[in-house]
Amino acid sequence: MARGLDRVFLHYGVRQEDMEIIEQSCRDCDIDPEWLKEHVLMPCNKEREAIEDERKLNKILNRALNALPS
Repeated sequence: MARGLDRVFLHYGVRQEDMEIIEQSCRDCDIDPEWLKEHVLMPCNKEREAIEDERKLNKILNRALNALPS
């Protein structure tokens, strides 16, 4: 396994190997993985405490859902 900084982890707070599982799960559920990364994972990574604060996490999820095209 390569050592060093993982760009995926820096952007999304998720290791590359885990991101591959997330992307496959998204595809299996007909969810755009890029949408999930941009509107859910990246904001959660920027607001680390959001994962522990239900209100902050709900706010991020609601913003993400509102960003979906109708």
